[in-house]
Amino acid sequence: MYKLALEKINKFYDIDLEQNPHADEVFEVLNTIIPFDNAGIFYLTSNSINLEYGKNIKIYEDIKIDEVIAQELFDPKKQLEKDFIKNIFKLNTDILCKKLIIKGVVIGFIIMTRNAKPFSTEEELIFNTCTKIITNLIKNLELTKIIKTQVTTLAQALTTTNEAYDTIKEQNRQIKKHEKLQNQFIANISHDFRTPLNSIIGFSELLNNEIFGKLNTKQKEYVSDINIAGVHLLGMINDVLDISKIESQTIKLNISEIDANMLITEVINILNPLTQKKKIIFKCNIKENLSLQGDFVKLQQVLFNIIGNAIKFSPNDSEINILADNIDNKIQIIIQDFGIGIEKKYQKKIFEKFFQIQNDFSKTETSTGLGLPISKEFIKLHNGKITVKSEINKGTIFTIILPKNSKK
Repeated sequence: MYKLALEKINKFYDIDLEQNPHADEVFEVLNTIIPFDNAGIFYLTSNSINLEYGKNIKIYEDIKIDEVIAQELFDPKKQLEKDFIKNIFKLNTDILCKKLIIKGVVIGFIIMTRNAKPFSTEEELIFNTCTKIITNLIKNLELTKIIKTQVTTLAQALTTTNEAYDTIKEQNRQIKKHEKLQNQFIANISHDFRTPLNSIIGFSELLNNEIFGKLNTKQKEYVSDINIAGVHLLGMINDVLDISKIESQTIKLNISEIDANMLITEVINILNPLTQKKKIIFKCNIKENLSLQGDFVKLQQVLFNIIGNAIKFSPNDSEINILADNIDNKIQIIIQDFGIGIEKKYQKKIFEKFFQIQNDFSKTETSTGLGLPISKEFIKLHNGKITVKSEINKGTIFTIILPKNSKK
């Protein structure tokens, strides 16, 4: 049942609440996972309950309730929740009820009822997972509204260019204010997304290493898939956030002394689940005591993007060579794979934003098309250079040249 449910749960991510705010599709997906007779989402707002109703749910728009009391009623034991709901709606049926919580605040609850037979323990566990996903869909909808509001406000400010000087001056002040809000918004999103993803990646690594107990074959496979998906999603989020900072010229280097061996080793460890799945071997030749001045996090992301691509476009049971040495008083890092290669006509275009080569891999591998453009910008910020050489079906070589001291 769990495996079948996991396959169907993925359909939640195809839902666009912005196009269908009444969430009919949410209940359609939910009904395929856990069959029910009635279901609805109830929001707590302005001391009343607003209903986003779903399959066969009745509307009770005259219900009034104090939000504080409502939050106290929905306790973790759930029985009080069920009694409360049954009392209001006069239901004689089995109920699943779960709070919708965003940043520790209860915004409402979701209810499912069924007459035919009671909900099983397995269905209740799956319902809890579905509730968390639905909460995130609602949260993402609110973030979209915020972004649209900012964009609309900025566009309106820019359309008044024919007004007097004082008006233009005021517009400039408003624009700067919105740019500041936008940068703050990016910083907040960065924290909100990266923190839970890092936890997912970290805990899945601990589980996969069987630190807290042995896992069976299927459990190890699922934990490995969770880790790989987390690493992939974190990379995509980093790309989107970093390209925004680059374009707004708000990105800065945090210069420190960097050990090249440690820099490369940490990236390899992060990407280890991907190499294990494809049985790819790293062959490293890194000169000892190789150090430079630079931004550790940004250079780490450069290597993450390039080595990650090398893994993605390499066949199973292959190898990736990584070399690092002093060349003309500069640091040279070479990443070589023996994968599908890149046609010569595309070797400059791959550093352009959103460019993706159309091939059999692009149909199965997801990407933002931002990893290499960001990597090139980060290398430029370090006064360095990145080049590529490649042949179709013979592999690709990326060469990074960095000064030992990136301070301007």
